[in-house]
Amino acid sequence: MKVLVGVDGSSNSFAAVEFVGRLLSPDRDQLIVLFAAPSVSFDDERLDAAVEERARSSFSRAILDAALDRLPTQWRSRAETREVVASPGPALLAAATEHGAELIAVGFRGTGSLMERFMLGSVSRTVVHSASMPVLVVKGGTDGKANETAADRPLRVLVAYDISDATEAIAAFLSRFNWPRDADGFVMTVVRPMFLADLPDWVKNQPRDPDVAAMAAAWEQEHAGNLAAARDELDRFRKNLPACFASHDVIVAEGRAAEQIVATADQQSIDLVVLGSRGVGTVKRLLLGSTSEQVLSSALCSVLMVR
Repeated sequence: MKVLVGVDGSSNSFAAVEFVGRLLSPDRDQLIVLFAAPSVSFDDERLDAAVEERARSSFSRAILDAALDRLPTQWRSRAETREVVASPGPALLAAATEHGAELIAVGFRGTGSLMERFMLGSVSRTVVHSASMPVLVVKGGTDGKANETAADRPLRVLVAYDISDATEAIAAFLSRFNWPRDADGFVMTVVRPMFLADLPDWVKNQPRDPDVAAMAAAWEQEHAGNLAAARDELDRFRKNLPACFASHDVIVAEGRAAEQIVATADQQSIDLVVLGSRGVGTVKRLLLGSTSEQVLSSALCSVLMVR
């Protein structure tokens, strides 16, 4: 698999390099580290253009060398480095197409206000929204605890299953990673609850006439059947995943998909959530967001979106 990682000198982007290095094999995979350098200008007409170019080149080399230092030793002489002078988001997308990348990895850097986050976006959002291939968004580069978690304990992965065309793509794509032997995988799905909101106790405890009681019993039986069917389907899906996902019982949660995925990721100390991305209309995507968009915004862990 050919993977393109974008770096910008931030700890988040270096965390993306480190994360990818754990999942790839130098014997069979290709890794390209790209730095989109800003245009360097000293606003001094006396300064020779060649000096400006050397300054920019030195800066880029320092960033790329620091990124390579985050890779496992066997990768450092095999990974390719690229430098372009361009806006990072478009540069990553163009390079992915040019080099035939099968995965783009970026560090997550949220913006300030809510409006900026949804209307303007960051580099990671630009890539997530526009890339035609899977995108890995890595979080945790600025938190010492997060870095220690990634480096010192088994990788914990949560695959969120949804009935969509992306599920087959997820299973096929995950099989291409070089999973660490101690990786710990979980699989979950989210179903609609029997009631859209929690009923207060005084409603639940109201006496029911026989017809209403029979109807409620039928609903409960139907819902139990739906839960059992979801569990069976999830078990079938899990059989197509790598071996590291076979050690835990499947998780069937009830509620809003994004909320339940984020909550489960937090409860299980997950390092990576894997989602399928089906896409929605432009306005809805920007203003309301899909499940994947909400998970990307809210989860504290990294997110892999498979297309």
